[in-house]
Amino acid sequence: MSSPRSSALRRGIRALVRGHELPQPAVPRRPKAPSGDGHRGRWIRIVTERQPLAPELDTDPADPTEAAAVRAGWMLVDAHERLSTKGAEKVFGPELAAWYEYAARSVEPLRPAGWSGEYPMQEGRNNLLRYRRTMDFARPGDRVFDVGFGLGQLASLLIRDVGVASYHGIDVVEKFVPMVSELLEVNGLSDASVTVELGDLMALTREQVEATGATFVICCEVLEHVPDAEAALRILADALPDGVDLLFSVPLHGRLEAVWGHLSVFDVARLKSMLDGAGLVAHHVEPLANTWTLVVASRSAEPSQRVRAASSRPPVRVAQPLTRARDFVDVDADAMTPVGDLGGVSFAVDGLEALRLRLGLTDVTHVTRFVVTAFAGGREACRWTWEPQPFQIEQPERRLAMRPGENSGHFVSGRANRLEHADRVEVTAEVAPGQTASFTVAAAYLP
Repeated sequence: MSSPRSSALRRGIRALVRGHELPQPAVPRRPKAPSGDGHRGRWIRIVTERQPLAPELDTDPADPTEAAAVRAGWMLVDAHERLSTKGAEKVFGPELAAWYEYAARSVEPLRPAGWSGEYPMQEGRNNLLRYRRTMDFARPGDRVFDVGFGLGQLASLLIRDVGVASYHGIDVVEKFVPMVSELLEVNGLSDASVTVELGDLMALTREQVEATGATFVICCEVLEHVPDAEAALRILADALPDGVDLLFSVPLHGRLEAVWGHLSVFDVARLKSMLDGAGLVAHHVEPLANTWTLVVASRSAEPSQRVRAASSRPPVRVAQPLTRARDFVDVDADAMTPVGDLGGVSFAVDGLEALRLRLGLTDVTHVTRFVVTAFAGGREACRWTWEPQPFQIEQPERRLAMRPGENSGHFVSGRANRLEHADRVEVTAEVAPGQTASFTVAAAYLP
């Protein structure tokens, strides 16, 4: 290999590669469990894209601002669902933490009822946030009709903290009726205008809802329990009095799948189809606690005053820097050194968020594989490989942006680990036995 210093170009370095017989591969060993930030499993769900025969149009609210917010909400839900549960925690962690803090600070725990030994009263942070967000859309003086009242925590909080005028709930579990009454009494709410009774969503009628004077209908964590969720949402829509909003929630796709009582799953495509089939227009959509999709909808496309007036978490800034450096560092050609007999160059880095390469393909016809390897303290931190095809090397130069753990351009990335400690990068080429190759390298990196 010729001296890199003597053949250095102004913005790159030339490498001459000689082919050698490659050693026989060793018996494969079980890979070691990654340490540090390495994780087994996948972060992103594999989705088979199915293109519709003809473009479908979304049913948007009439107000452009509300419509834009709804579209953004659907995109956030879709992003959560395309990420694994842990992946979404990684991506949206600071935002989730702000919401959890909001719920914890603004909702005082209820006093436990006598049945709390069988059904724990101290709700986890996910359910607490679900209650908080439902309360945010309720207004003082509302007359609430709740389909699936459960143990009565939401009813108690709506009465105590929001000041709704009345609450009427139905549920298919008969034993929940006296349990709600007990919870209200323990919390000093027994004088409130509350009615809970046995009732089935699938038998719900508009007359039944109108008889309560309802101004707000809630149906949380119910649709996933019924055999025909599409029919259930149509029934809810038909039961809505004029001008009344419906708030409902279902598990995000890929969440709560260990619950045997959940009969089906919901993604954005299904929910949009269900809303269309029920004649409903979404006025607000959000992913909730990385667990549910929350939707506020009505039979009218006119703007929802309820959504406009809804409260929310304090505007605590949660944006965090994605990198410790913002400027790329150019690697001087004189700072590159040859890599022994491998045929390539090596240069120092101070951590590695991203790598930028410019490969001059002087004579690479016989290159079987390009390899870029990042090291941290002598240990491999990430490796990218490219097996060039003839049509890929027709151009004299390739400019590449590479990030650890991500495929970019022609290079395929392996698992990335400890890149914040990366201290060296090697760019090498493998050629057919007895052949040679020549290429130039220019590099810059983001620490």
